[in-house]
Parts: sequence; structure tokens; C-alpha cells
Amino acid sequence: MLLALWQYVKKHPIVYTLGGSLAIISSLLYLIPNYLIQLFVDAIVQSTLTIPDLTTYLLIYAITMVLIYLTEAGWVILIFGQSMKYQKELRTSMFRHLLTLRAPFYERLRSGDLMTRMTTDIDFMGQSIGYGFMLIVADGALMLGVLAMMIATISWQATLLSSIPLVVFGFIVYRLGMEVDKRYEKSRDEVAQLSNEVLEVVDGVRVMRAYGKKELEQARFQEKTEKVMGKANDLIWINGAFRQVARVFSGLSIAIGLLYGGYLVGEGQMTIGELVTFQIYLSYLNGSIWGMSDLVAVYQQGKVSYRKIHELETADDLVEKDGELAISQIDSIQFENYLFAYPDDLNATLADVSFTLNRGETLGIVGKTGSGKSTLIKQLLRQYPISQQGSILINQEAIRQYKVADLEQLIGYVPQEHILFSKTVRHNIEFGNAEADESGFNAAIQTADFEKDIKNMSEGLETLIGEKGVAISGGQKQRVSMARAMIREPELLILDDSLSAVDAKTEQAIIANIQKVRNNKTTIIVTHRLSAVSHADHILVIEEGRITESGTPQELLASKGWFYKQHEKQQMEVVDYDNI
Repeated sequence: MLLALWQYVKKHPIVYTLGGSLAIISSLLYLIPNYLIQLFVDAIVQSTLTIPDLTTYLLIYAITMVLIYLTEAGWVILIFGQSMKYQKELRTSMFRHLLTLRAPFYERLRSGDLMTRMTTDIDFMGQSIGYGFMLIVADGALMLGVLAMMIATISWQATLLSSIPLVVFGFIVYRLGMEVDKRYEKSRDEVAQLSNEVLEVVDGVRVMRAYGKKELEQARFQEKTEKVMGKANDLIWINGAFRQVARVFSGLSIAIGLLYGGYLVGEGQMTIGELVTFQIYLSYLNGSIWGMSDLVAVYQQGKVSYRKIHELETADDLVEKDGELAISQIDSIQFENYLFAYPDDLNATLADVSFTLNRGETLGIVGKTGSGKSTLIKQLLRQYPISQQGSILINQEAIRQYKVADLEQLIGYVPQEHILFSKTVRHNIEFGNAEADESGFNAAIQTADFEKDIKNMSEGLETLIGEKGVAISGGQKQRVSMARAMIREPELLILDDSLSAVDAKTEQAIIANIQKVRNNKTTIIVTHRLSAVSHADHILVIEEGRITESGTPQELLASKGWFYKQHEKQQMEVVDYDNI
């Protein structure tokens, strides 16, 4: 951690050199008023104080206090301002890194843990480089300056004796600091688990109400919060011990200083002014020691936070890195004897998959739930590592040879789970292509058959849809996602069972619109409704990760296999529904 923070300090030499210099100057300036007190008290005791001397002391005192104010304000603004910039840069860097990671990474870490790393842990890192820097430089300079003044101007023997309790205190602080590390990590992990629990409760609140589980979930949540409180209290106890130990040993230090200082005064080896000043110096020294105790706590907590952030910085999703080839058009997609298994899964999810899809064609992919349809799509989207068994080719080149960003720009993807942002309908659609003009925007809405829904919304396109689209229906969510994909005018459009929440009539309207606007462009439709792929150029039936049937809709109906049986079943369901 210290190396990482030092690297950041070296990147901003002017800020930290100037801020550190001002912190040292302000700390050393505190010694001047104290020395003036010594001269003032001795002058009173010896009856030598004059009006000119008093005026000089007061003037120097006033000037010193103004300088202390200016230097302290300067370094606080510089150092703590830079600390805020450090947190901003670190969050930006972490967020950018998170955007590059794909599915395997997010399967390992839960949302609450990520939130804790992006908030609390980064806050503690900022505290380490801000408050920690202040303690090292300002309190360190004050402590060294005070010791030097005590030894040089008063008594080295008294200074040595008074410092013995502080040395013992330093050893105790070191031992307690090791315990802080352990307890802070436990407390932090409990907070992360509580964040996970809150997210799940918020997402599932309607299900909990429907099943009458509010009291059960409330009890579980209460149990979690009590665990968090317990771990936090453990940490508070150990942090509180720092303060109390510091108070005891600082008291011992002052007591020793008073006793030995009084003895020296009696022996005529110390003046009253020096004794008073010595006690003030001891209070400064004890304040610095208290700062050092805080530094240990800040360091230990920062070390845990750095470890968590570093894990995030170096996290790998195990997906192959970018290729070197650029791509601007998809002419063909080929799977050749492709086999894929998820990490840590002994059984293959896809096996011996082979097909070719040419530009301008529509491919339908159908099959039972869990047969591997979406897994096949995720391979095209590079969400998981490309298997070494078999190959996926785009334009006759291995998919891993292409730049991922280039491929992503060519694909419009409408997933099963529609991820919407808690903003307006317009914002969610424009997210697909912020550069689209008004005609392109309207065309996307028309293709998604979403015009009539917008007219019925209270604020039209400016209607807020709530978190994850909670304020609109499932069918409307799907059509917003559809419009978001269509506004990109993608080379390859992938619909992954993304029309399941709309009625058959709306589905047919959307499919007809897609056929009309996507001439000479490629489309893949994954669906359970066979009517959605009745116009497809080619259909794959997947069962247990294997292609069991393939051909045109007419060929599959003629073969009397799974496709034919499912088609007949769905046709009967439509007839029964019409007769209701």
C-alpha cells in the first residue's frame, strides 16, 4: 500500500512538496508562542518585564498566529483537496476496469461487495493519503521540533525521563495495530454482506409481499444488522483502546515531567518559565503521540482497503484479451464442431455445434429451456472464454483475432433480462446510439411497435421508468430494449427470447417491422415461440447442447421431428385461446 501511495505522491510533486512544506512550517511555528511564554513567565518571576518587552512579545505572538492560520489553511486545502482528487481518479479507474470485465468475473463477486470496494474502501484509501500524510508530516515535524526544543533549551534529562512512557506506548500501539487489521477486515466484510442483503431485498420486495414473507425477511435482516453491529463494536472497542492507552501514558509522561521538573526548580537547575514551557511542550508531544496512534489505525484500515482494491484492479475475467484485427462488417458467421463448457463444469453445455450464417440471413434458434441456446449467443458476444475445441469464425477469421470493441459496435443485443436505467424512456432508447438523429430515433420506436405505449404514458418519452423499469410493464421493458438495439442499426441483431412478454399480435408486428428495415443485414432470433422464426432462412433446434435438427421452417415441419411437434402444440394453444 505504501508503495502505491508513494507512487501517487511522486506523480504530484508540486502539491505534496508545497503542502508538506507548509505543514512542517505550521508545526514549527507552534514552538514560537511557547518560547514566548517561557520568556514572559521568567520575566514576571524575576520582575524584569517591561512594556516594550511585552509589546514585542504580543506582536511576535500575533504575527505567529496569523502565519499559523495561513500555513495550516494552505496545506489542508492542498493535501485534502488532492486526497479527494485521488479518490475520484481511483473510482474512475476502477469503474473503467469493471466495464471491461465480462460474465465470469461478475459470477464470482456479488454486487454488495463491489459497492463496498468502490465506496468505503476507496474512502479509506483517500483517508490514508490525506489524513495519514498530515499525521506523518505535521505531527512528525511537531514531535521532532518539540523534542529538539526540550533538549536544547530546557533539560535533556527531563526530556528523556518524560519520554519513557511514550516509548512503551509506541510498543503497545504496534501490538494493538495488528489486532485492528483483523477486526477491520471482519467488520468490512459484514458490511459488504449486508449490502448484498439490501440489494436482494429491494429487488425481491414484491415477491416477498406476494408470498407473505415480510416478517421472515425482516428477521433475517435484523440478524444481519446485529452481526454488523457486533463486528463494528469490536472495531470500536480496539480503536477506543488506542485513545485510552494514549491518555494513560500521556498522563504518566506529564506526571514524570512535573515531578522531575519540580525537583530541578528546587535545585535551581530550571526556571519557573522553563517548567511551565516544559509542560506545554509535553502536551504538544503527547498530542503528536496521539496522532501517531491514529496513524496506526489509519494505516491498518487502509492496508485492508488497499488489498481489496488491488484485488479489483488485478481481477481477470479469464476471457481472451483483444485481438488485433479491425472489423467493420459481418459477412459470415461459422461454428465448426464447437464445444464449450462453463468454468468448473465437468459437462459440456455445447457440443459438436456446426452451422454457417451469411450476411442478410435470419437464423432462428429454438429448443427447450436449458438446452444451450443462450450459451451459444454468449459465445458470439465474447462473454466467456472461446473454447479450444472447434472454432468460431467471422468473415473466415477466428473470432478471438478481432478487437472486442469493434465487434461490439456491430452488434445489437436484446437479452432475456432487460437492463433498464432509472431515467426517462428517451434516455434508455438513446443509450443505444446517442448520435442518432430524430428520424432514426422515431424509426427505432416504430420498429419496436412502441408508439401507442408512449402516447399513453403520462410524460411521453420523458416518463421516468423507475429503477430497473419498475414503473412499466414487462412487455414495455422488452420494447424499450428492442428500440435501444434498433437505434444502433447494427450489422448483427440478436434477439435472445426478448419478445416473451408481448402478445402474439405485437410479436408478429415487430417481426414484420424487423424484416422490413433489415434488408441485407443479419439477424439471430432465439425464441420459444416458433411463430417468431416462421420467416427465418434457417432454423437450429438445440437439445442438450447439440443441434438435433436444422433447415428451413418448411423442411423442419416436413421432417416431423421436435420442431413439428412443438409447432402443432403451439398452434393448438392459439386456437384454444381464440375460442375462449
